Amino acid sequence: MGLERERAAAAIGDLETLFRQLVATLMPNGCTGKVKLDGNGLHPEILLDRGAGLSTAAVESFKIVAFDLAAMILSVNGKADLPSFLIHDSPREADLDAGIYSNLFDFALGLEEKTSPPPFQYIVTTTTAPSQITADHHSVRLKLSSTPPGARLFAMDF
Repeated sequence: MGLERERAAAAIGDLETLFRQLVATLMPNGCTGKVKLDGNGLHPEILLDRGAGLSTAAVESFKIVAFDLAAMILSVNGKADLPSFLIHDSPREADLDAGIYSNLFDFALGLEEKTSPPPFQYIVTTTTAPSQITADHHSVRLKLSSTPPGARLFAMDF
């Protein structure tokens, strides 16, 4: 039992380190991340210095995305028994802030380019294409639209 607790504590420490690094890398200066553990589970937090200029919606949206990415990276590194598969359904540029939104895609593409083939699958549905990714970019697999019906997923309404 003690060995399992040590393993879990180490994994949580690694998760917090990854989360902190993601926040430091992708958010504006003055933002720090931490992960708390209590009887109700894990709680990621982003702390802002005054003048960071971010809305609460941007911070809350990014917190979820960054925590998910940290967990996926932990899995890729063999430190978590989780699938290396992540889906984010439409993290909106309006919620995240244009700079953070762009940083997120740059980061994900950078992860993909570290090994071939990438040891993970990350699917993002979005209504706002990132500026650095064109329609013919190798990471774009499927482009869908709400109109016409033939451009919808499974080409039908449910």
